Amino acid sequence: YSFCTLLVPFSIRMPNRSGLPPLLSEQRGATFVVPPTVSTNVSVSSVHNVIQEVLSTKERADERSTGKMSKGARRKGKLKSNHEILPVQNRRDATAPLPIVTETELNKGLFSCINRGLIPSNFDVTTAMGGECGQPPLAAELLDLKPHSDQFLKRELLTTDYGLSPLCNLKLDMQAVVNPPVPPSPPPVPAPPPPQQSVPAEAAPSKIDDDTADHLGTKDRDETRTYSELLDMYSLHEFVIRKGSVLANTPEFQSYQRSYKTSWGCISELIINLEKLLSDFNIPLAYIDGKALARVAQVDLGGVTTEMLMECISNKSDIEPLMQAPGRRFQKGTKGIETAAVKVQSIIRMYLQRRKFIVLRESNFAALLIQRHWQIHQHHMKTRLNISRELSSEELSWRRLMDDFIKNWGVTRHEKRLIIHLPSLSYLPTQCATIPFYNCFQNSQLARILDLTDPNVEVAYLSPFPIEQEALQYYTRLLQMIGVTDITSRLHILVPENQSRLPQGISLTKAVMYSQRNMKRLEALTRGRKSYIVPCVVSKEELQLAARLRLPMVGPDPAISQHFSSKSGAKRIFELADVVTPIGAYDMFEEGELLVILSKFIAEYQEYSRWLIKIDNEFNGRGLACIDTRRLRCLEEDRSTTDVTTLREKIYLELKDYIGKRVKIINQAVYPEWSSFISAFNTSGGVVEAVPQECISSPVANLYIHPDGAVQLLSVQEQVLSPQYCGLGASFPQTTVPHTAIRDASLSVANVCYQKKIMGYISVEYIVFKRGGQLRLWAVDLELHLTNNSLAHRLFQCASGTSMNPETGQCISTGSNEPLYYVYSGLIYHPFIGALRHSVFFNHCKLRGLAFDTVERIGTVFHLVDSILRGCVGVLCIGKAEDDAVRMLSEAMEFIQQQLTNSNVEESDSNFSCAAAAARSLFQRVIAQRRAQQGQSRGRLRKSLQQSS
Repeated sequence: YSFCTLLVPFSIRMPNRSGLPPLLSEQRGATFVVPPTVSTNVSVSSVHNVIQEVLSTKERADERSTGKMSKGARRKGKLKSNHEILPVQNRRDATAPLPIVTETELNKGLFSCINRGLIPSNFDVTTAMGGECGQPPLAAELLDLKPHSDQFLKRELLTTDYGLSPLCNLKLDMQAVVNPPVPPSPPPVPAPPPPQQSVPAEAAPSKIDDDTADHLGTKDRDETRTYSELLDMYSLHEFVIRKGSVLANTPEFQSYQRSYKTSWGCISELIINLEKLLSDFNIPLAYIDGKALARVAQVDLGGVTTEMLMECISNKSDIEPLMQAPGRRFQKGTKGIETAAVKVQSIIRMYLQRRKFIVLRESNFAALLIQRHWQIHQHHMKTRLNISRELSSEELSWRRLMDDFIKNWGVTRHEKRLIIHLPSLSYLPTQCATIPFYNCFQNSQLARILDLTDPNVEVAYLSPFPIEQEALQYYTRLLQMIGVTDITSRLHILVPENQSRLPQGISLTKAVMYSQRNMKRLEALTRGRKSYIVPCVVSKEELQLAARLRLPMVGPDPAISQHFSSKSGAKRIFELADVVTPIGAYDMFEEGELLVILSKFIAEYQEYSRWLIKIDNEFNGRGLACIDTRRLRCLEEDRSTTDVTTLREKIYLELKDYIGKRVKIINQAVYPEWSSFISAFNTSGGVVEAVPQECISSPVANLYIHPDGAVQLLSVQEQVLSPQYCGLGASFPQTTVPHTAIRDASLSVANVCYQKKIMGYISVEYIVFKRGGQLRLWAVDLELHLTNNSLAHRLFQCASGTSMNPETGQCISTGSNEPLYYVYSGLIYHPFIGALRHSVFFNHCKLRGLAFDTVERIGTVFHLVDSILRGCVGVLCIGKAEDDAVRMLSEAMEFIQQQLTNSNVEESDSNFSCAAAAARSLFQRVIAQRRAQQGQSRGRLRKSLQQSS
């Protein structure tokens, strides 16, 4: 559309209620009317007077002169008064009649009246601005849009002003505005046209659009029409594109161009697109539907697609197969070859660019990935640095706290205090994953709550799972039996709330640190009172927990513990304590070194037929391998050889080739083959030591090193080994070696441990054997934590009410003043033990006589980790003689075996068979000793009778 052209104006009409301004309304055939819902009282003459007032400079100056003030004067109040606006009822109801517009309001300006609502915003003021003649100086008219191709036509240059002379001589006459002429009278209304004659159906056109119908309705039938007008009226407006060019000289196309003159610019663009499309595909002839093309032209050119252009082709069904034929667009002679060449070039360029793009994209992705990982690494290292700094600060403050704790231990041990028992087995994750019933073993020291026998002690016990009331009641009755009161108020059982959400095989210490609610409860319990932690296996995790809680810990430093609790570290402690150790070597980390040293020992010490290979960081007989020299062929063939060097070379060559077949791994559930065993040996290191021929027993001394350096010998037990070289249970007291020898050696080891800043519970393992008719004692292992055998002795003392005499190593009963004996089976685990109900199990035990006599303080006591449903239980048998205790243990194992008769499980999932075998062998050994004693007594009696006779 074009606005403000200096042409003869036509009337501007009000559009429909679409909100458009009146000057943009170009609807044909519409008349200027005021909407019926809006009433107006504004007259044309009033508006005309307002325009005259606005155009008159003198009157505007007079209007302003009324408010003019002298220069420099100050005016108080408002500088401008408020104008009246449309009343409330008109603002709320559009159909209400408008108020009368006075001359005063009109003098304020036409725009002010419209802005305040006195004149409707959709009122056409064109007539009012045109004066009484109704012809405004500016008017709007449709602009004739030229085709796109016409802009490239060359036109003649104007060399004279003849072409511009009419425009140069034009002059805007404002007199017509000031004194408008009288409008002419309206023309007479023409007579109605005669009725239209009916047209036969055969002669009627097939299609008549809306524009044609309007044109027919407005034309006078009696008027003479030319061929062009009739063609414009009745034509289908279909034209032809032949060989990529439109036939523009046909009357049909010219009529189409005349009929759609107003929108020909858009249509011409579509025709050019159609010509290009049909030319690209070498279409010889196409019939175009002009009316459909005109409808498409109403759409924005950016949204026109090939499918929309195809819908404008009348013979679309004939053209589509040609366009879908492969290579059709390249069959146009020289131009087709050029098009094909361009297409091939474009495809090649696209392929090359795509390859470059793929390489660039991959390079960009790799660069971003590298940057991202580098940033993550930087943040990770920064976070680790911050954590290490924080841990170092906490550790430094914790060590200061430990120094104060050690200095004040003499006072703390006699005051009221809170002991936090943490029975966590903080081994390596790979080791924890191979421990059956791992959580049950972590809770195997539930008997730690027996520390409540001291009235000044409160116990906070950390458990990996909720403990059943049956197990707690069992230990509570034991404490009540010896007169302990206020058990409920002094015992706190804490369970990490996130234990079930953590992966299997995670230590209890980690679970406690990962449970914030449990940590807050520990902080609340320890706030304002003397407290300390008693751990089990000590690692860096226990140090972090103690530092976070700001509590001292009765145990070794983690670095010291990991160093001296290994097999090689124990050898160093024994050497410093001047305790005899087996023949062997330690601190070996390679298989070649192991074979060289082993072949040397075998050649030099041929009196020892068995040698043990131990992995440094293993425990409970897990990392043991035994080699029997009687299986070496080189020794069988060369027994008479005295050259040690030659024999050592032969042994080395045989071990190098056949050591996997000559070695027997003790615990094949953990290390099934030699390759896995030697791999762990090379990683952690290990020792080699000789095994005596006549090994009699394996005593173990349990000690407690106080923080101030005082050493207390808790018990000396004799281990029950099953399988060979693996401790399972224990018996008390040991009678194979003098007590003073073990006591002195153990105290010497404990003093050296305290010098190395080791405190808390320790256990020293020995082996007793005969050599040259004399008993020999070797120290073989060192445990720097509280063991289950040591805790079983604590349970024995609580149940029997006895205390150990450190001089004799015996526990004397307070009632009969006689020594008591016990045998502990160790912790037995079996999946089908959990199938037994707790109450039913103990009822059957009572029926079989497996009970505890609270008067004599002898009988069977069970070591519970929880209810029987956990599948783990230990048996502690107390008697007045050793054979009585062994007999009760044998009966208990027989009873449990009867309950598990129809259950078959793998050896790695149960140790019941080993425990039962150990109980039988112990029972047989006791019977053999009794028979030997009886035979010796009979021989002495017979000898005395002979002498008397």
